[in-house]
Amino acid sequence: MFEAEARWLCRKVRDFPIARVSPLLNIGSSTRAFREVEQPWTHRELFAPLEAAGIHLVHLDFREGDGIDLRADILADADLPRLKAVGAKAILCCNILEHVREPERLASRCLEIAGPGGLVFVTVPYSYPHHRDPIDTMYRPSPAALAQLFAPARMLEGEILDVGESYRDQVKKRPWILLRHVFRAPVPFLGLKKWRRSMGKLYWLKHNYRVTAAIFRVPEE
Repeated sequence: MFEAEARWLCRKVRDFPIARVSPLLNIGSSTRAFREVEQPWTHRELFAPLEAAGIHLVHLDFREGDGIDLRADILADADLPRLKAVGAKAILCCNILEHVREPERLASRCLEIAGPGGLVFVTVPYSYPHHRDPIDTMYRPSPAALAQLFAPARMLEGEILDVGESYRDQVKKRPWILLRHVFRAPVPFLGLKKWRRSMGKLYWLKHNYRVTAAIFRVPEE
C-alpha cells in the first residue's frame, strides 16, 4: 500500500458514521511488524487515525502472527461462519485482487461477509509492474471493470489515484539495480516472459504508479 493510497482510504472511511464502518475487517492484513515497521505509513496514515476515531479494526490473514486478530482463509467455506461472526459493517480489500486466481470469488465473498447495506473499500493496482505475493495475475482493472466485478453492489465512488511514486524512487535509493536491465537487455536469457517484465519496468522510470480505488455498498435485501 502506498502512502497516498492509505490517506485516501482513511479519508473515505471517516466520511461515514462510525456505526456504518465499525467493526472494520482488514483482509490480508499481514503482521503488526509489516504494518508498523516495513510499511509504517499504513499505520500512521490509516490504521492509527481510524482507531483514534473509535473504529474497531479486525486484522485478518491466512497465517498466524503478532497483530493478526483472526486467522482464516476468506475463500474457504469452512471459515465463513467465523468471518461472519466478526459482524463487520465494512471491509478493506486492498491490494489482494491481483494475487488471487479467481478475483470474482473474492469480490463475492467480501459482499457476503459485509452483508446487506455493508461497505467494501477496494484498492488494486492499475499501472504497476509484476510483483509476486506469491503470484501476480496482472489483474489491473479500471473503476468500470471493478464495478462489474463487484456487481450487484453499487459503486459509490471510483477513481484512479496517482500515488506520486514510481520505479525511479527505488532507483534513486539503489541506483545499481539499473545494471540488471543493462545486462538483460541484449539477450532474453531469463526467458522471454521474465525479460519482458524486466524491460517493462523501465516504463515506470518516467511514469508514476497508479491505483484503482473504489467504495461499494452491498444491496439491501
